[in-house]
Parts: sequence; C-alpha cells; structure tokens
Amino acid sequence: MSQVEVRQLVKEYKRRKNSQKLGQALRSMIAPDYEVLRAVDRVDFSIEAGEAVGYVGPNGSGKSTTIKMLCGILRPTAGSVRINGIDPFKERVRNSKGIGAVFGNRSILWWDVPVVESYRLIQKLYEIPEKRFRENLEKFTDIMGLEPLLSIPERQLSLGQKMRCNIAAAFLHDPKIVFLDEPTIGLDAESKAGIREFIRRMNVEEKTTFIVTSHDFQDIESLCQRIVLINHGKVILDDQMQEVKLKFNRKKQIQFEVDKNPWCVDGTFDMEGVRISGMTPHSLSFEYDADTADSVGIIQAVSKRCEIRDITIAGRDVESIIREILKAEETENY
Repeated sequence: MSQVEVRQLVKEYKRRKNSQKLGQALRSMIAPDYEVLRAVDRVDFSIEAGEAVGYVGPNGSGKSTTIKMLCGILRPTAGSVRINGIDPFKERVRNSKGIGAVFGNRSILWWDVPVVESYRLIQKLYEIPEKRFRENLEKFTDIMGLEPLLSIPERQLSLGQKMRCNIAAAFLHDPKIVFLDEPTIGLDAESKAGIREFIRRMNVEEKTTFIVTSHDFQDIESLCQRIVLINHGKVILDDQMQEVKLKFNRKKQIQFEVDKNPWCVDGTFDMEGVRISGMTPHSLSFEYDADTADSVGIIQAVSKRCEIRDITIAGRDVESIIREILKAEETENY
C-alpha cells in the first residue's frame, strides 16, 4: 500500500455573491445568493515510501487546499485520502503522530519562550522518548547549526533562523511523511542551501517521504525526483523530474561572451529555430529549438562576425518548462 493515496479528491467552497446594485444588495441580505467554487477537482495520485514529490502550480491552483486535506485540517467534499492507511480527517490525532508539516508563513514554535522549551513541549505532545528526543535534537543541532539559537525566544530570531528551528521541530517525532509548504520563502541563498541540504539528508538517510510545494523552483529541482503539476484544481502533469526534462527540453540556451557584439546595432539573426533572447555590448544569448537548429551552426555564425571569448550551453530549467506547459494548457482551454 502507498503511503499517500488520493482518489478523486474534491474540495468545494460556498462563496456569497455580492452585487453593486442597491436593490440586489438589499435582497441578498434577506435571501443571500451563493456560488460554488471548486478549489480541488477530482485529483488522483499515489506516493510511495521514501519519495520526494514536488506539488506545484500557480497561485490559486489548489496546492495548499490539497495539503490541508492531507494533513487532516480540511474535510474533503468528495473523494478519499489515505495517509499511512488512515483517513487523516477522521483520525486527526493518530494521523498527526505520523506526519510533520512546515508552512513557510506560519510557526509551530511558541513565540516568547526559548526554542529548546518549545522543543520540550513538542516532546510532551508527541510522547517522544527522552533518549530519542536527545538523539534527534543533537543530530539536527549539528546539521543546521542550532546550538546558539536554542536559548533564544523565537520572537528574537531572524526569518532564516526561525525556519531552521521550525523545520527541526517538524522532525523531532520521526514522522514518516513531511509536508513542506514554501519552506524557503523569503530566505537568503545561504539559508536556503542549508535547509535544502538538511531535507536531502533526511530523505536519503531516514527514507522520510516529502511533499514539497514552492514557487522557488530551485527547491523543487534540488529536492524532488517527481513532479505533480496542478492548475485550476486539476492535475495536468504527474511524472519523474528527469522524464519531464527529456520530454519538454527541446529548446536550449547558448550564451556567448564576445569582444564586441555587432547585434547591438543589427538586432536580427537569420537562422531557423533560433532567436536572440538577450544581449549586452559584450554578451549575446540565444534560445534555439534542438529539432531544427544546432549549437555548432550558431557558433559558426557568431564567430564570423565577432571574436568569441567564452561559450555556455544549457537546457532550460524546470521553471521555464512548467511555464510552457501551463501556457499551452491555458491556450487549449481558452
């Protein structure tokens, strides 16, 4: 049995209609008119033990609503959810003991007590044995450098320090599954790197299952082996990360550093399947379709007009691939 099983999951909200016309507004005070908003629309997926899955989509696509149903916070309108074989809403206490959750804009620590005291309260809540608690705390403190933070109240910590402490708190009770909703939101590059390294280690060493939602696609690309894309409440893509790159990475990018860029004066590049994507007086970038053009031909064309000092060739990142998929889906449904 899969650790996470989602079948035909639906979540609907009733939303009151407001009118700008006085007569209709007065009438709605007595007999309000409602419309139904379907935030999650017949979503299906399964996640096996030890997987790290990126659950992505634009704002308002239904990501956070899905995560809240998986955590047992919201009751589904229809369909079913099973986490470690149980219904998370009907058995919230039992479900909570087997999962961890980190929401980037919310804290699970107490605001005005030292971090270590918050950890002690979590130990009592989850009934963590003293030996295991000390082992986990020592391990997490070592990996994420928490030692100087343990005696400080959360309100006195920086954003990056708070996130490190919150992520450690979510792992104290050895959860089998951890939900990470925007785990690196607002953090600097060094803090992001530290948190990503900790999550990778927990996935590899402890075989912890992860579901990550983030608008920072470096989180998704560096942490997840599989990606599930949702839009308007529906899953439109569910595949392994490498397979997604292979299927949708026909377009590549090539960048030149040159002595003098002649295209700053003449901005046209006459080659099928190739377009200039950016330039400065000493650099030039192209995006090209690998089915109709190749890097050798582009290099030869550029070298005829200027001296090349350096060349960088790369495929597109996951973020640009996702944008293309979403754009195509929106065009198809328009």
